[in-house]
Amino acid sequence: MKAREFLARKKQTVEERNLIKEPLTAAELRALSKKAGGVEHLVAPKRRKEAEGLSGEKLIAWLAGDGGRVRRPIIEVDGELTLGFAADAQEELERLLPR
Repeated sequence: MKAREFLARKKQTVEERNLIKEPLTAAELRALSKKAGGVEHLVAPKRRKEAEGLSGEKLIAWLAGDGGRVRRPIIEVDGELTLGFAADAQEELERLLPR
């Protein structure tokens, strides 16, 4: 199941943004990295090899350069962030969203 379907089933309103067409800015990435526990958590799993050796502002600039490098979907509920839609993210969303 995709995140969009999951959230629709939970009757959640969603603000969508195509990160490929409209990448996150460095400022947005900095804010998200604080909620995610570090900028390295924002890197898409398939792009981690490319990001090796980058950290801090260099990693933020690299992520800002291509939205495809960012782990998606990014779902924020009451200030808490989930990244991706693997089983652990789904469990976290079940906990965060009203029944």
